[in-house]
Amino acid sequence: MKCDVAIIGGGPSGAAAAHELAKAGISNVLIERNFNNTKPCGGAIPLGLIEEFAIPDEIVERKVDHMAVRSPKGRVIEMHMPTGFVGMVRRERFDRFLRERAAADGTELLEAKMRKVRKTNGVYQISVDAASKGVSEIEAKYVIGADGANSKVANELGFPPNEYKAIAIQERFHYSPALERYNNLVEIWFDGEVSPDFYGWIFPKADHVAIGTGTDDKHGNIRKLQARFREKIGLDIEPYLEEAAKLPMHPRKSFTQESAMLVGDAAGLVTPSNGEGIFFAMRSGKMAGQTLANFINGQEKSLHAYEANFHKLYKIIFKGLGMMQSVYYRNDRLRESFVAICRDEHVQQITFDSYLYKKMVPAPFWVQMKIMAKNIYHLALGG
Repeated sequence: MKCDVAIIGGGPSGAAAAHELAKAGISNVLIERNFNNTKPCGGAIPLGLIEEFAIPDEIVERKVDHMAVRSPKGRVIEMHMPTGFVGMVRRERFDRFLRERAAADGTELLEAKMRKVRKTNGVYQISVDAASKGVSEIEAKYVIGADGANSKVANELGFPPNEYKAIAIQERFHYSPALERYNNLVEIWFDGEVSPDFYGWIFPKADHVAIGTGTDDKHGNIRKLQARFREKIGLDIEPYLEEAAKLPMHPRKSFTQESAMLVGDAAGLVTPSNGEGIFFAMRSGKMAGQTLANFINGQEKSLHAYEANFHKLYKIIFKGLGMMQSVYYRNDRLRESFVAICRDEHVQQITFDSYLYKKMVPAPFWVQMKIMAKNIYHLALGG
């Protein structure tokens, strides 16, 4: 099989890249090892993503406008989003919709496991395990790696490593009396017993509640953390599904080569502090697809423009959230202080405004000074 572009990985980033290329009339094949794959993902997407990518209502299972954060001592700060909402999606349905939309515009979908990718005489040879479809090798001029934190594409093509990874586990529970309160509520637990360096989450979906935690603590036992989380919630029912995976928590030092690019988790584009990946996966996929299409059509000089533009838009967000995690997630005293700051209405408003459209929203100078003073005060108490 021959094509202009081979995209390895059929999640949101790969599907977004494929869709942009298909719309531009560039032949591409999207290779996904398992079309029924599920990922331990909270599935929260901001309003800006829903609007930009025209995600239909039937894919958004919940539009949640209530949120709560819980401290190690059990302090709960409840918040209401005055405008907009957090969209909740189920990854298997969401990913399938994105792939099928790309296919409708011309992307060829191939369910296969990639065995090897190598570049010979300026052309990529991609060996796949799809003998039942009569395909064993794909020849492409360009490659986009969208195959997750442990990207085989990145490893075989010599990209810098994903140096900093976390592990996440999530369980799905059918609604029960103990979980009914989460019908329109996202709850985040900042608690060292649930996660020593990240957080636990409770996200409502159409017919279930997703409960999970994450950690980069190499000595921690993620299953013990999850069991303690269930115990603290007071759940005495068993999940009907368990999911686990590694997550990158820092962008690779480079995710673009002369004729290859990485997107989403493969590029390490998951934000520190909140672990959000879907938005940045889809934005990176779209930007990579557009850059490659423009390059092929002679409207862009280099594929490196994709990486430069991504950093220009989002580097400040990654740095800001990384700083927040390094300051507040170190111990339970500091986590207690972080939750206390969340009570401030201006902190809530800035958080919501920034979340909805992923832009750093400036606050009036006096508000900045007030928030800074509260940070210093609570850090002094917490430290």
